[in-house]
Amino acid sequence: EALAKALSTSLIKVITGPRRAGKSTLAFQALADKNFAYLNFEDEALRDGKIAGDDLIEELRKVYGESDFIFFDEIQNFPHWESFLNKLHRRGHNLVITGSNSHLLSRELGSALTGRHLAFELLPFSFEEFLRALSQEGKPTPELFQRYLLWGGFPEVVLGNAEPAAYLRTLFDSVVLRDIVTRHRIRAATAIHDLLNLLLNNAAGRFSARSLERSLGSLSTATIQKFIGYCREAYLICDLQPYFHKPRMRLKADRKLYVFDNGWISAKSQPTTSNGSRLLENLVFVELVRRGFQPNLDLFYYPTASGYEVDFLLRKGAKNLELIQVTQDLASLKLRERELRALRQGAQELKVQRLTIVTLDSEEKIHEADLEIEVLPCGKWLTL
Repeated sequence: EALAKALSTSLIKVITGPRRAGKSTLAFQALADKNFAYLNFEDEALRDGKIAGDDLIEELRKVYGESDFIFFDEIQNFPHWESFLNKLHRRGHNLVITGSNSHLLSRELGSALTGRHLAFELLPFSFEEFLRALSQEGKPTPELFQRYLLWGGFPEVVLGNAEPAAYLRTLFDSVVLRDIVTRHRIRAATAIHDLLNLLLNNAAGRFSARSLERSLGSLSTATIQKFIGYCREAYLICDLQPYFHKPRMRLKADRKLYVFDNGWISAKSQPTTSNGSRLLENLVFVELVRRGFQPNLDLFYYPTASGYEVDFLLRKGAKNLELIQVTQDLASLKLRERELRALRQGAQELKVQRLTIVTLDSEEKIHEADLEIEVLPCGKWLTL
């Protein structure tokens, strides 16, 4: 809907997100009743840049005639695409583009097209979109939630056109090959697969480049940091910093690692009894990103002064908005006290009033002194 409204502006419409999340489908839906030309830069013949931009536009004109819009799919594959778009925009073309590389697009559009583009980030289906796709809107049964928790929201998986594990493994490996190994000309392909295997098995856990170096043995900390950056750009993973008042402390501390779709964790990591809590926390993280919170800008994890950890701190500008703790249940008295103590300390240190615990299926309100802690089942929290 937002994209359809944006078509009336002359700004370049940029849709970013993971491969196979539905970016092209979204663009085609928005342009359905429009007169538009289309070019897909996944075509190998267009990747080497031997065909000049002006020649491409002339060929499009021959095929489509005069069009009101031009839709470029996976634009990052075209060499010097930012200057190409800049030129077309100056000539008055109304452009819609997609790309599967977050850092490339945001960095280069920010410098080449400052103030001349609108960005839309499309992630795999949210839980509400998942229910709508299955014609189960407003009916979040425990069985449907478990399916979403385990296999995530990629459209092909949700709509039942693919066997989840095999499809997601193939998709993941394809992204690694095309958007990381090939794009960045990495010779140590095995090493990056080993790194990702380690990270996926540690989803929702802390890590540091130094600890990964000790575990892998074959990569330096500098190379590990570079590889993690490539994986972040390709919408595979995201790392989250702890919140400290001093930014320098955030950069030095351990980070937490999340994956852009739960299905990738289920398909690629070793199954363990602890997967449920990791999947639950990862799901909450991705939903917070979907709701517009930007990791390491207004979304952090919070280590308290006495060493407890709150999973998520939400901020807006200089204000702390909410603390969120994620746990499968609060049945164990020891676990309950640990989670509540972390929230109590975080609330006191950060002056936060809004406190939430997201669980698998528990719901209650906990009153402690002047604090109220809302405990919500994840399925309900996702549809708020």
